[in-house]
This record gives sequence, C-alpha cells and structure tokens, in this order.
Amino acid sequence: MKRLLFGLLTTFFSLTVLAQKPVERLGVKENLEFDKTTFKLSWTAKPNDNYIIQEYLPEGESLDHFNQMMTIHLFLTDIKCEDAVYKKVNELITRKKHDSTCNYQVTESTDGKEFLIDFLLGESKDNKMTIVEFNVYRYKQIQISSKQNAIIVYAYTKRGYGNDITAFFGTLENEKINYLKRMFSTKIPTVTIENKQKNT
Repeated sequence: MKRLLFGLLTTFFSLTVLAQKPVERLGVKENLEFDKTTFKLSWTAKPNDNYIIQEYLPEGESLDHFNQMMTIHLFLTDIKCEDAVYKKVNELITRKKHDSTCNYQVTESTDGKEFLIDFLLGESKDNKMTIVEFNVYRYKQIQISSKQNAIIVYAYTKRGYGNDITAFFGTLENEKINYLKRMFSTKIPTVTIENKQKNT
C-alpha cells in the first residue's frame, strides 16, 4: 500500500437525536462488527437527496457520549474517489486553523481504487482538552444501479474524554496501525436504496 501524507482532516459529526427507533435506509443488516465489537444501528438521516448517513454504537453507549462508533456515509455522485478524499482533506486544512490536535494521513490501496484517511480531532474548554477523537474513513466508489454511481465511506471513530485523554493517546500510539489494517481488510456492507427514498 502506498502512503500519502497530506495535511489535516475533518469535523466532528455528532448529532443529538430523540430516543426513537432509527429508520434503516441502506438495506444493511442491523449490526456491524469491527475490532471484536458489535455495533447496533442508533441513528440515520438523509440530509439531502444525494446523501444518507447511518451511525452504529456498541450496546450501552449514546450518541452524545460514546467511546466507539461505526458510520456509513453514502454519497450519490459521479465524482472520483480521489476527489472525495481531497475534499475531505481541504475541510481539515480549514479545521487545523482552530484545532491544534487536528492531524491526518491518507493511505491508498495497492490497486488505487480505495483510500483510508485516518485523523485526529480535538475540543477544548478553558484551555483544557475535553475530547479527542480518532477516525478512520475508508473511501470506495461503488455502483448502486446501472444508472447510479456512489461513494461509500465506511468509518470507525474512537474517543477519549477529560482525564482519560493521556491514556487514550498512549493506547492509540500502539494500536493505530492495527486499526488501519482492520479497516482495509474488513468487508464493507452492501448497500441498497429504494427509489422512494429520493424524496424522503
């Protein structure tokens, strides 16, 4: 695998939701598995006609305070995978201006068809770090139908809070390469969308 170093990445995407059964929008079985952990569908949304997101959490965790999360982002688009990655990189370059923790690395698959972006984000209050977030985003171009191309982003997120942040960094230093290997080797769920979803 080729490693490409760019410069800094993305924003927290945590949305608070009401306690209700999430709407499954991608035809994916309810549970996902990653790093010997089971993740259950916890929240979904369709912000616009060309974007669907589904978030999964381990049992007992909540969207407003979680330690791990899996996310499926589906973008209905004809753009190339590389262009989607560059767009994300540009978002992080902007974030770096106010987040000194923000850092990233891009890894390309040997066949050049997939990319990983791993990145760190941080939040602080009164000059004290309150949250650190490690993300691994796997980008792949797929075909939903004979007439519809898409980019799927399969993502893993791990967080550390407050007094646990120092230990979080120590563990991450030892485990980061394993997270990347697992993400590249794991099977991305097959997604399907119904025509009626285009307007819902």
